[in-house]
Amino acid sequence: MTVAVDLSLLAAALHGTDPKAQNDAVAAAIDAGAEAVPALLLLFAEPEVARHQIVYALERIGDARAVAVFEAGLDDTDERVRAYAARGLAGIGHPGALAALLAKLNDAADPLHLDRTPAVDALAGFGLDAVGPLLERMLDDDAMTRLHAQRALQLIVAQRLRGVSAETLRTTWQQRGDYAWDAHPGPRRAAVEAWRTWLDEQRKS
Repeated sequence: MTVAVDLSLLAAALHGTDPKAQNDAVAAAIDAGAEAVPALLLLFAEPEVARHQIVYALERIGDARAVAVFEAGLDDTDERVRAYAARGLAGIGHPGALAALLAKLNDAADPLHLDRTPAVDALAGFGLDAVGPLLERMLDDDAMTRLHAQRALQLIVAQRLRGVSAETLRTTWQQRGDYAWDAHPGPRRAAVEAWRTWLDEQRKS
């Protein structure tokens, strides 16, 4: 069933500064789905508008008509726009989605769960294709990059071993070097090499 969206209220809310009004308007736009896309695309080009809310709504709707907004959003000054834009590309199956997510790995971290970002969660959907690049980032000089790459790999491993207990997942992690983003470089490198071996095994299976 198509849900109607009041476009005038949507525009007013996204030009305003009331977070609740913005959230309510975005929720209505998401419920409206494809019907809301043309208005959201027009609003994105307007000044003094909550761009991150618009890109979030478009990403949740998952309509390929938003591809230009997603591509432009990757270079936005607002990290939330960049993060949602990268996830939006993944949602519509864009060929550059994996690279975009890896580039925006650290953007818009959850303030209550700093190991989670929109890109971290979306990368889990790429499975083994994301593992190699994530292992490279697990050796990065930047601590937050290592943290987010570790979390994304953990989500992928959990998907590959779906149905096993948390204890089994933990044991699997420990058996491959017990990587920790804040450990010394030597143990980190050893663990990454163990995960490279795992990746080769998974590709052959």
